[in-house]
Amino acid sequence: MFVVGGHGYVGSRVVDFAREEHGAADVVSRSGGVVNGVPSVAWADLPDCMSRRTEPFSLVWLLDGAKHAEPERLAELLSAAPDWAHLVVVSTCTVYGDRGGDVCAEGTPLELVSAHARLKAECEDRVAQSRLSWCVQRLGALYGVDERGIRADRVEKWVTAAAESGVVTVPQVDHWRGWVHRDQAARSLWRAANDRVTGIWNIASANLTFGDAAGFAAEPFGARVESDGQPDPCNYRIDATASRSKGLLDERAGEDLGSAVRAYVQVRFPGRMNI
Repeated sequence: MFVVGGHGYVGSRVVDFAREEHGAADVVSRSGGVVNGVPSVAWADLPDCMSRRTEPFSLVWLLDGAKHAEPERLAELLSAAPDWAHLVVVSTCTVYGDRGGDVCAEGTPLELVSAHARLKAECEDRVAQSRLSWCVQRLGALYGVDERGIRADRVEKWVTAAAESGVVTVPQVDHWRGWVHRDQAARSLWRAANDRVTGIWNIASANLTFGDAAGFAAEPFGARVESDGQPDPCNYRIDATASRSKGLLDERAGEDLGSAVRAYVQVRFPGRMNI
């Protein structure tokens, strides 16, 4: 398989899981090269690489938003990919918008209240109208400490704020999100690519308000959770029953948000725990 964005936060874990199973995953990056010991195919070289594949293969698409010119790059990929390619695309649960905390399944009508949600919905439509076999995964709010030290995730940011200032700021405290560990998301993407799963799938392992989610980080330090004062346009819970039943989504020990926070506190602030 090819993993477009395979040097990134989730993409690097997709590559790890793929190689654990079969030892075959090619990272695609903007200019090629090696990052953290992992080589990659340059974007400009991808069409030629795909044309040499005579057996069915999958592409996992992890470019994220306007900063990566995602719609334009996706259109280029759809034009260049052969008919026997299977495409797995990352989308977002923010396409459900403000549901007042109601539970959203894959068939819930979209409410595109942010520019990012509108862009992702546009990408979903492009994929659905393409000639390829395809899968779209709408991911919940991601967390999971990046062992490479490249990206500070929510756990690291919240715990650091709690320890250093005694205050953790989040969007509206009572607004709901579906949450998912980066490894859970990566395994789901890998399975969809490997098994050529089709359709649209919600990928979220827990539903928590921002207050409750950040509360895991605040509690060990006696910190408080406050709103950042900015309006939050989304408020929903996620029904991931279908992806669990399909075998895409699973939750392993230590991957829930509370466990992830406690593990990071123990490593980063071992002498300041009130757990």
